[in-house]
This record gives sequence, structure tokens and C-alpha cells, in this order.
Amino acid sequence: FFLLVLLAVMVVKTDTCTFSNYRIYPYHGITYVRTDGKQFRFINGKCEACFHMKRNPRKLSWTLFYRRLRKKGTQEDVLKKAKKRIVTSTAMSRGIAGLSIEELKAKKSENPERRKALREATVRTAKDENRKKQEEKKKAPKKVQGPAGAGGSVKMGKAGGAVMQPGRSSAPGKKSAR
Repeated sequence: FFLLVLLAVMVVKTDTCTFSNYRIYPYHGITYVRTDGKQFRFINGKCEACFHMKRNPRKLSWTLFYRRLRKKGTQEDVLKKAKKRIVTSTAMSRGIAGLSIEELKAKKSENPERRKALREATVRTAKDENRKKQEEKKKAPKKVQGPAGAGGSVKMGKAGGAVMQPGRSSAPGKKSAR
């Protein structure tokens, strides 16, 4: 019983990484001693290398300095996510072009079945108009064309025969055999 109480109360002394500010547990990490005697503790070689390259830990997103500077991972952040944001539409506060606020509110409060019936009625009228146009096209007299070839598709020469275009010669500068 006495042993269990001691284990539960036992506190582990941890250091913090000089570069990333992470916790370093006993027997972990690297200690760097400068020539002036100042000691620096690093959690891993990555932090040590960044320190020697004189990188700014406030600009590296994986360090705790960066996260604290930008207030990441705090309790308030969790509360903000939990709280549901209410967005008010600007259209409902001042209307849309052509519709006033009262008309918008009336449309919003309108019954969905009524809205569906109105939509179906407008679609039905549009379809009826298209059907009438199609019927009128069918009833209209078709243009009567003359005999085949009289439509002007073939050009006629002076003698009454079709105009023959000269064929392409073998070479651009040479004249044809005819």
C-alpha cells in the first residue's frame, strides 16, 4: 500500500528544449556546452542542428514557441470550435435587387408544397408553349424545291456545262499537259 502511494506521488523532473521548448525527460536529449560554459539542452538532433544554423524557432511551425506566439492549441481555441457560429445573411437584412425584405420573408415562410406546385405550373406552361411552336412548324407549308441540280449548288459556265477548276500540276511552276 505504501509503495503505491509513493509511485502515484512521484514527480519526474523534466527539462525543456532550448530550441523547441518541448519537455525533455530524464536520460533523453542532447546537452551542448558552449565555450563560455553556457549549457543548452535539446530534445533531438533536429533541434540542435536548427540552433547551430541560428534559425528562429518563432518562424518554425512545429515548435512550441511558434504555437504559443500564434495562440494554437489553447483552451480558448477548443471553445471557439465548439461554439456554433451564427451567420446572418445580408440579403435578409437589406434585400436583393428587385426584391424587398418583406417579399423575401414572405417567400421564405411560404409552404414548400405550394412552392413546388408553382414551380411545376411554370414548367408545364413552358412545355406547352414549346409544344405549340413545334406543331406550328409542322403545319407550316414546306418550301417546294425545283428539280435536283436547279438549286444552284453547281456553277454553270457559258456553254451550259459545269465549270471545271484546273487540276493541280505536278510542280508549282510547270504548266499542265492540257
